[in-house]
Amino acid sequence: MSPLFAILYITVRATNKEGNMIITPNSRDTAIGLVEEGVVDWETMARAALSYMSTDDVDDMLDCNELSERFMEAE
Repeated sequence: MSPLFAILYITVRATNKEGNMIITPNSRDTAIGLVEEGVVDWETMARAALSYMSTDDVDDMLDCNELSERFMEAE
């Protein structure tokens, strides 16, 4: 991962007791980076995410991306 890529995908999570920002990587970007670096493939990452999510989360994700039944029936 290039330094520029790393800088662009960092989010600020908190500050320490001295008031300095503690910067941690965004977990979504970390997951995408694992795929882009060849550590895992997209299917493995998708299966891991779907297995972790509740069925309500999966239903919501499908609906938000217009992939739920109500959108498929309209075609």
